[in-house]
Amino acid sequence: MATEKTDVVIVGMGAVGGILAAELGKAGMKVIGLERGPRLSTADFSGQDELRYFQRQDLRPNAKRQPVTWRASANAAAKPLPILNYGNQAGGGTVHYGAVSWRFHEDDFRVRSQTIQRYGSSAIPKDSSLIDWPLTYADLEPFYDRAEYELGVSGKAGNLEGRKIEGGNIFEAPRRREYPLPPLLADQSGLIFEEGAHKLGHHPFSTPRAILSQSYHGRPSCTYCGFCQAFGCHVGAKSSILVTKLPEADATGNFKLLTGTMCFRVNSDNSGRVTGVSYYGPDGSTNTIEAELVILATFIYDNTRLLLVSKTRKFPNGLANSSGQLGKHLMAHITPRVFATFEDRFVNIYMGPNAQKHSLDDFNADNFDHSGLKFIRGGQISVSPADLEGGPIGAAMSMNPPPGIPRWGAAYRDFLAKYFARYAAVIAQTENLPYADQTIDLDPTVRDQWGLPAPRLTYDWRRPNELARIEFLTGKLEQLAAAMGATRYWRSPMGAGAPGAHHEGGTRMGDNPKTSVVNRYGQSWDIPNLFIIGSSTFPTMSGFNPTLTIQALAYMSADAIVNRYKKNPGRLV
Repeated sequence: MATEKTDVVIVGMGAVGGILAAELGKAGMKVIGLERGPRLSTADFSGQDELRYFQRQDLRPNAKRQPVTWRASANAAAKPLPILNYGNQAGGGTVHYGAVSWRFHEDDFRVRSQTIQRYGSSAIPKDSSLIDWPLTYADLEPFYDRAEYELGVSGKAGNLEGRKIEGGNIFEAPRRREYPLPPLLADQSGLIFEEGAHKLGHHPFSTPRAILSQSYHGRPSCTYCGFCQAFGCHVGAKSSILVTKLPEADATGNFKLLTGTMCFRVNSDNSGRVTGVSYYGPDGSTNTIEAELVILATFIYDNTRLLLVSKTRKFPNGLANSSGQLGKHLMAHITPRVFATFEDRFVNIYMGPNAQKHSLDDFNADNFDHSGLKFIRGGQISVSPADLEGGPIGAAMSMNPPPGIPRWGAAYRDFLAKYFARYAAVIAQTENLPYADQTIDLDPTVRDQWGLPAPRLTYDWRRPNELARIEFLTGKLEQLAAAMGATRYWRSPMGAGAPGAHHEGGTRMGDNPKTSVVNRYGQSWDIPNLFIIGSSTFPTMSGFNPTLTIQALAYMSADAIVNRYKKNPGRLV
């Protein structure tokens, strides 16, 4: 058994871990990063292999070897999820994601108080565990700006310090300056989406993405190949942590990355202070890293599971869990879809950056009046391939035919032959309010390839507030499909209640140690030298993708660690 000593150990080298490694390394702190998967390079993506990356999901965890189980209620039997959407390599999900990069709205950080102020407390579902964030948009805005400029995000501002800008998202929170790069070029789906949205009086715009529209920081611009979601970028135009922050961390000379490693325990002493981590090496060996500071930066399942399996006599219900909130308030995006076909035009939905090509924000957050609607909050609407996957095979296999045509046989073949290039989906990516009984715990029977208990999700989004919102927004999607000129459109089937994409919660942040796991910086209330950073700390979600907010929080935490904690280790709040 090997033992190493360092200043900081970071578990997970994705959207959070890469930023922390670079920023702490530049401050002179010795950092060791643990990553379950390999470290790939841009050259590894030179072949756009749809069998490997779309069909076999090579950049995502193997659902059989690294299972996650799900049940709709505490009384139901849990079953393994067939596909896991997060990353399994250095750079994490930023390697294979669609690179959509949103800032949250101002009211996304104060949903509870905003709702009470505008509609009264009775508008909040009685079973929801809704709270405000312990920080504001204004607190995070400088770090949003830093993330956009350091990583490289393309888009068009819609609100410059309160001044609304035509062509951008006029509903966005105020920003201090324009995006570092102009928006990516519109394809046919974006053009007809804009045309239809304008007919309805909506405000469409090009979706901001962490994909370079021009060369930037020595990296080339996008080639519009269409292989984004599920694929690594073959030219490095996608601003993944793999090509942005990890090279910065390497350059500090203070960073060491251990790939093929699986952390199985956070170690602590009798006082409750964490002393480091234990992990399995690529050869199956058991090893220990002793560190002054431990940062958990994995996906929400593993952040939560690591704390649960690291329980001690002082923390019998999971490390850093004196509040009893560990594993609670699981959230995920709910995405109703309307599929559309066109007789008079080619859409070629598979071409160019594929996820959420063009969007509108008119029915997101509290951007519209909810009075009398029987639900709160909303969703962001966009045009995309049916399941947002990149490449022509991914686009074809995710095409949902209209009622009466099965997904097999001659009728399906004829449908694909006629409509493959004349098909699009309009999608609403909607919020899921937090509920304390939507949880992550340890599966009592299912274990992963290392013998650790699998994370078990207890979750069902089909609640009155969410169902009413889905019905309202699906109606808006149908109106939009018709305005776009679709000759036929139809709804996607209702899901079984399983969690969709962009999972959040499990180690929620707050301003009260009795009702939250961490403070605004991701620092454990119970153990000051333990930080948990990422979407597992979100108290509520947005209709927007979480990645840029995750990265802004990582920059904010790194700033606090370097400028405050390093000088005087202890509580930051």
